[in-house]
Amino acid sequence: MLGLPKRLIAASFCVCLILSLAGIGGAEEVVRGDQGSKLNEYLTRIAPYGFSGAVLVARDGEIVLNKGYGLAIRSDGVANTSETVFSTGSITKQFTAAAIMVLEMQGKLNTDDKISEYLGGVPHKKVDITLHHLLTHTAGVLFSTGDDYTIAHRDDTVKKILDSPLEFTPGTRFEYSNAGYTLLAAIIEIVSGQPYEEFLREYLFEPAGMKFTGYRLPAWDGRVVAHWYDGDTDNGTPLEKDYPYWNLIGNGGILSTTGDMFKWHQALMGDEILSAAAKAKLYAPELNDYAYGWDVLDTEHGTLIQHDGGSTLGNAAEMRRYVDAGIVTVVFANADGEEMLFHGVRDRIETLAFGGNVGLPRAGIEMKESELGKFTGVYDVEFGGTFTIKRAGSGLSITAAGHGAMNVLAFPELENQTLLHNDLDERSFMLFDAAIKGDYSIFRAETGDQDRIDRFKQLIEAQLDRHRDRTGAIRQVHIFGTLPGEIPDQVITYVVLKGDEGGEIVFRLHWSGGELVGMSPAEGVPPVSMRLVPLSPTRFTGYNISWGKGITIDFDVDRHDSVRALVIATSGGEIAAVRR
Repeated sequence: MLGLPKRLIAASFCVCLILSLAGIGGAEEVVRGDQGSKLNEYLTRIAPYGFSGAVLVARDGEIVLNKGYGLAIRSDGVANTSETVFSTGSITKQFTAAAIMVLEMQGKLNTDDKISEYLGGVPHKKVDITLHHLLTHTAGVLFSTGDDYTIAHRDDTVKKILDSPLEFTPGTRFEYSNAGYTLLAAIIEIVSGQPYEEFLREYLFEPAGMKFTGYRLPAWDGRVVAHWYDGDTDNGTPLEKDYPYWNLIGNGGILSTTGDMFKWHQALMGDEILSAAAKAKLYAPELNDYAYGWDVLDTEHGTLIQHDGGSTLGNAAEMRRYVDAGIVTVVFANADGEEMLFHGVRDRIETLAFGGNVGLPRAGIEMKESELGKFTGVYDVEFGGTFTIKRAGSGLSITAAGHGAMNVLAFPELENQTLLHNDLDERSFMLFDAAIKGDYSIFRAETGDQDRIDRFKQLIEAQLDRHRDRTGAIRQVHIFGTLPGEIPDQVITYVVLKGDEGGEIVFRLHWSGGELVGMSPAEGVPPVSMRLVPLSPTRFTGYNISWGKGITIDFDVDRHDSVRALVIATSGGEIAAVRR
């Protein structure tokens, strides 16, 4: 689900300020003009609440912000800068697509060619798959061949993809597929006679001036590569993993910097790497608005060419190019990336890039780390659930469990948290309880649009088939809860399907005004939590970056300096929780 900014540019841009800041390794970081200052203020404010990464924003070919926030390596206190190296995730697909177009320009292939012209052992049901089908995710091949950093060799992986059942007749529908781009990478190697990364380096990265983009070929020594953080778990860096083998090559995992990605945008605006005719094919959207390695969308600001990427290890990335408006944003995150970046930060960055304003969390004060430990523990909420307070960086975090406690953190602006969204939870349960039994008639009560019902059915059954080996038969429908959505006035109910093999499948039901407006798969359920920073020795302010919502917490401390309870102010009054 895509949230887009609602404000148009109100005034012409005026360059009034340039700040060059020396960071790690002498990195030059840019904050230019009023627009850059507003972006920097927002990102600086949310960093204590958990944002960690780097952001570049440009307008009309000029960078107004290029700066890092948070820590690249927590254990050593190394900061993110504009030169920190991050994983681009599935943004890699646009490089694969561009490489295919280079080979077409060289006369070595055509996107209408069948894959059987380049790959041996293509089974009869897959002989009609073309390069175009793979590029547009309409080939019907499986989603993935395995975990990213598992050792997997090219020919074995290609055979695995070709031997897998066809998910649908090629060209009949869109189904995002990492494996499809793996096949494209293999074809690039076979046609060019070069390893995939070497071909990209020679024909894409070096002509664009991108010195720090690739898997292993760039001179990474002396560059800071951001660690991936999932909560408190340090998942290391991509360079510590096994070399990107063929579950990942071509579909994800290329490393880069914000500056290099902007150079890539500039190269695509000219004709040095790709001709005008090649770019016309590259940007021609097919099903689901997907072109060749890019989403291409019509928006209120004109054409948007974008792609994102990320993983459950904690990293996420997104590149958005408003080619008519001249706005480009590159955002990398290396901590809790997917949930944080895609569900809030990117849209607020975009709002500011287009001249709008966003709310800012409160700035805190410094407190000695030795004074924070007394607040940690589990607190029981009177009407259901718990709050868990833990240490987090230079502050604290609060995490809710149970619907009552979750509602307090997620919707502090509403008056009655005890009965909030119970109806949506019940309706969500009924929909999926029927769906796992093959009955979709109940969806007619939520939407009379048969096409939408068919799409819901297609999505659910595709996810059930994709994860069947991991989950086994689905035996239970669990409603995690309803939380704020990415779009104002929208909420999302998280539905967890539990299988007899122990695996789970998570869906998100999108509601607006009590009406079901969409459905999407999810990697998991998000933590219902906030980072807390101190305002005084006993008062803290909390802020959830994804939702853009904050709270104030007062801790009740007795004369022995022991914490007895906490109190959260909401629109409905004060909510108390007693420490166990």
